[in-house]
Amino acid sequence: MDWKLFRELSNVKSTLLDVFLMVLVISYSYAKFMTFDFVNGLLGLLAVVIFHMIINFHNNYNIYRSADKNVLRNKINDMGINRESLSHAKRMVYVLAFIPIVITAYLVYMTGWFILVVAILGIVLGLLYTSGPKPLNKTVVGEVVMAIATTVIVPMAFIYLGLANSGKIDSSTIIDIIVICLPNTFAVFSTIIAQNVSELETGSTSSNTLVEKIGQHNSLSLFKASWALAFLLVPIMALMHVIPYVTLLLILFYPGIWDNFRPFLKEPSAKNLNSVLLATIRLSVSYVGLLAVGAVITVIIGLISK
Repeated sequence: MDWKLFRELSNVKSTLLDVFLMVLVISYSYAKFMTFDFVNGLLGLLAVVIFHMIINFHNNYNIYRSADKNVLRNKINDMGINRESLSHAKRMVYVLAFIPIVITAYLVYMTGWFILVVAILGIVLGLLYTSGPKPLNKTVVGEVVMAIATTVIVPMAFIYLGLANSGKIDSSTIIDIIVICLPNTFAVFSTIIAQNVSELETGSTSSNTLVEKIGQHNSLSLFKASWALAFLLVPIMALMHVIPYVTLLLILFYPGIWDNFRPFLKEPSAKNLNSVLLATIRLSVSYVGLLAVGAVITVIIGLISK
């Protein structure tokens, strides 16, 4: 029961995003530099996945503790949560936290202090999402901060780990990674907006969130604008040689992705939220997959030309 509870509160499935981001970084690294430190990279991925699970557990636990509305209480009680099982699950978290701490210390020793700064920044933002006197999820900047923290900070750490020992890491490489991650950033941002919009009908969002500040109509306009930017960035980056030309094939998937979240636009409620999640997953998987294909093509051409 404790493991089932831990798995539920830590939202293990969400760590698949970390894997996709690692593939994105490796694809970029090989397409541009034909190298990547897989030992440090995979150790970093393991640390990120475990930290991600711990932060998810922390945030969901805080939501359980602070829930003061019947809809939240009923939803959480359906999971069979009680004080004893929560206590056991918390002990599992404390034990599990030892692993990424040791890995991070080793990676800092092997690559430098930058990785420690990025790790601390990511962890602090994650914990502050539901902690402190004014949690991020109850502020007007919460959606933006979490979209950036989820899709930009982690790849910055991955590219540093993969290239630090080869001497190929510099500020332009970091900027490249940030720009390449932007389609995912806008897609994730739109998903967070959609989730907060769907919670308006239950009254479970704080009055300080961006969605409640600007209202449902403007939030849906922001949702569509964010998706438009995600769609437009891919061909722009391809034509500017930031990403491989093969990523232009993603345009063929746009109608299907748009159809995925069309039900939410017609009825922005919790029952249609999964359609937005599906659209985000399709975009991320297709985008990262095409980046990987582009990297493979670049490597093959490089080997042939030698």
